[in-house]
Amino acid sequence: MRSALNWGILAISAVCLCAQASAQSNWFSPEPGTYKTISVSSAEECSAICNSDNKCRGIQAYQPDVTKPDMQCYLNDGLSPGSTFTIQPPEPLDLDVALADFNAYRARHGLGPVKLEARLIAASEVHAQDLAAHGIAAHEGTDGSSHSDRVQRKGYYFSIAAENVATGQQSWEKVFKAWQDSPGHNENLLLPEVTDFGIALVHEPTTTYANYWAMLVAAPLSERSY
Repeated sequence: MRSALNWGILAISAVCLCAQASAQSNWFSPEPGTYKTISVSSAEECSAICNSDNKCRGIQAYQPDVTKPDMQCYLNDGLSPGSTFTIQPPEPLDLDVALADFNAYRARHGLGPVKLEARLIAASEVHAQDLAAHGIAAHEGTDGSSHSDRVQRKGYYFSIAAENVATGQQSWEKVFKAWQDSPGHNENLLLPEVTDFGIALVHEPTTTYANYWAMLVAAPLSERSY
C-alpha cells in the first residue's frame, strides 16, 4: 500500500501511515475508488474508521479550512484503475522455487528434503480458497474442517501432517521469512519426520487481506498401516 500527500489533503493507506496536511486547498477531487464520505474531526479518526471497515484500503482526509479541525474523510476500496490505494497482485507462486528454498532451509538445519505432493497442494488450495472467499485467517475451515480432514479428503492418509497459513504477504519470499520468524510456524517447517509438501496462494483483492497462503507438510502412512 502507498501513501500520498497533497496540499490541504491527507491521503493515507489503510495501514495508517499518517502525515499532516500543511496548507489550504480550494480544489479537491476524491481518488478513484472512493465509496463513502464521512465528516470527522481529525485524520486519526478517519484512519480508525478505515481500519474498522473491511472494505477500506485507504483514505483521503480533506480539510477545507486548515484553521479548523473539521475534515471530510473519504474511504477508498482500492479497486478502481488509477487509485493510489489499488491492491497490487502478489508475485506468482513458483512451486519449484518454493520447494528448493524450503529444502535448502531444512538442509541448513540438518534435515532431509521434502517433495511436492499433488494431494497436499490440492488440500492447500482448498483452504486458501476458503480463506479468500471469506476474508479470514484461520486453520479451521468455514465448514468446520481441520487440516487433517482436508488432507484425508484428498486421499492422503498420513502418519503426521502440519499446516501453516498466512495472509497479506506479497511473495513466497516474504511469507516464507514470516513463517521462519514465527516459532510455531517454524516448528512445522522443521519437522524431521515429514517427506511431502504442498502450498497454495489465492489473491482476492476485494477482501481484508487480499493474499491468502496455506501450506502443508506431511508423511504418509506405511502400506501395512492401512
